[in-house]
Formats: sequence, structure tokens, C-alpha cells
Amino acid sequence: MINHYFAGHTFTTPPPSAPFGNLSRNAFLAPVLEQWDLAVDKRFRITETAGVQFRSEFFNILNHTNFGVPGNITTSSAFGTIRSTYAARQVQFGLKVLF
Repeated sequence: MINHYFAGHTFTTPPPSAPFGNLSRNAFLAPVLEQWDLAVDKRFRITETAGVQFRSEFFNILNHTNFGVPGNITTSSAFGTIRSTYAARQVQFGLKVLF
């Protein structure tokens, strides 16, 4: 994945006398999540009181790669690296009988 989202080797674990360190809150942000979803449905009448609805839903329709959160444990060798991604494009279909 991404081996150096931020330079993890430049950080050290703060000592017990100053456990909060000197880095401000929210100094780093995770990668942006870019996802477009789409839902399409069509109703068909069978009789005056009955019908059928076909529905399809597309999640992450553009199939954009969304990276996970970088490792945040300073003593870990994976600190500052991204080793996961969110789900790729997903499609689901549905058929509903209405009466």
C-alpha cells in the first residue's frame, strides 16, 4: 500500500513526565474518502392494484481506491503507513412485488 503516508521515523514516544508531547491536536488527517453512490429504480404495473419494482444500487460507482487510516501507534513498525483500503465497487439488485 502506501509505505510512507507521513514520515513515521521522525516521531518519538513522549516520556512519562510529558505524556502529551508537543504536537497539536488533529495535526495529521487521514486520506480523503471519495465515493459516489447511485440508486436507480423502475416500477412496472401488472394490474391496477399490483406491480413490480426493480431496484439497483451502486456503491463507489467510479471504483475509486479509498485508503484506510495510517498506523498511529508510535512503537509499531507500521507507524505512518497505510496497509488497508475500503471496499471496491459494490452492486446490489432488488425486486419487490407491490400489491
